[in-house]
Amino acid sequence: MPLADRRLASRFDVVGDPWGTLDALEPMRVCNLAPEGMLVESQTPLALGSVHQFELASDTVTVFVRAAVRHLSPERRPGAAPSFLVGLEFLHLDARSSAEIEHLIHEQSMRPARKEA
Repeated sequence: MPLADRRLASRFDVVGDPWGTLDALEPMRVCNLAPEGMLVESQTPLALGSVHQFELASDTVTVFVRAAVRHLSPERRPGAAPSFLVGLEFLHLDARSSAEIEHLIHEQSMRPARKEA
């Protein structure tokens, strides 16, 4: 039995070097935060060298930063979905963003340590 043609719409050859962008919202757990960057846990492996926009938020501060992926490693925990640890370097922070990150770091240091199960 022959397979039906799955091409119901016309297709055209693309000339040149096309590119596209993707904005996807994925909550990520911040494992640690420093003035120069952060380590996050992501369900998606981010490409080394890629640059992304992040929103860091607490009860008192929200800061938007651009960061480049500097390292990536798989995180395997029994019974948990696969995830990745992503090391990010902040890019071009202005004085206000730097101050807000310092505030977030201070807030984080004041919280009691979380126990891992």
